[in-house]
Amino acid sequence: MGLLLLLIVIVLLAAVGVLGFVLKVAAGVALGLFLGVLLISVLFMWRVRRFLYGSRSRWRRVRGSSRIDVLEPRHRSTFD
Repeated sequence: MGLLLLLIVIVLLAAVGVLGFVLKVAAGVALGLFLGVLLISVLFMWRVRRFLYGSRSRWRRVRGSSRIDVLEPRHRSTFD
């Protein structure tokens, strides 16, 4: 009975000419739900990975000391 009622509603919508609009809205809602679930799953996977492996940086750490000398023109120096 429910399927028959659904078919009658679809035929009436097609006869009135709004079936295309209803299908576009349904497709938009489905796409939005899909993208929302995808975003939530990616954020969840990122948080789990960060929890398991820590928040270490991807850069290579070099042990030792380094020194940087900054050379400025004489007229810009404030330590005269």
